[in-house]
Amino acid sequence: MVQGRHPEHSREKILEKGLELFIEQGYHATGLTQILKVCQVPKGSFYNFFGSKEQFAVEIIEHYHALEFDRWQTEFDKLEGSLFERIRLLLEREVLCFKEDRDHVGCLLANFAGEVGNASEPFRLAIYNATQEVIKSIEDDLIVCQQEGDVRTDLDALTLAKLFWDGWQGALLRMKVERSTQPLTDIIELYWNTILPPQYKETADAT
Repeated sequence: MVQGRHPEHSREKILEKGLELFIEQGYHATGLTQILKVCQVPKGSFYNFFGSKEQFAVEIIEHYHALEFDRWQTEFDKLEGSLFERIRLLLEREVLCFKEDRDHVGCLLANFAGEVGNASEPFRLAIYNATQEVIKSIEDDLIVCQQEGDVRTDLDALTLAKLFWDGWQGALLRMKVERSTQPLTDIIELYWNTILPPQYKETADAT
């Protein structure tokens, strides 16, 4: 007897292949025909899993978000030092990955936000929810860094988290246009050397 396919395994494979396509080409440049060919799945089976290309992309956003959180946590746990130092080290590793793999440049959330963020409410909500979770995670880390004395306290952690996220996303866009990771390196140095550290030393010098 021929054993049937494992639906969830097939669904996961389609999401993984679709994620690769969307990262490399974007949403509009990736057609359904190409998705079906790369994923090696019939159109009928695809629509059994996903009601439309839009729903497929929305689920890929959620899939990507979960994968990135797991990956960051795994890599983060391998590092040593203070939380403030480990966050910087992890970001610097991310820059190195971008430099070594030119075909997978950028962040899917940033790419989709610019391309389809206003295309529909499902797109907007998926990107918004994923972004808010990232900002909340950054805020939680910065609160700990403030408690450890490594991050300024004259600005609340949420403000700093939003400020960093906006700067990082802007640097990602510049990286794509300039074909250089220098904007990412610059933003890390600016935040970790100037913006995030406590400002009391300057106040003390001024008095």
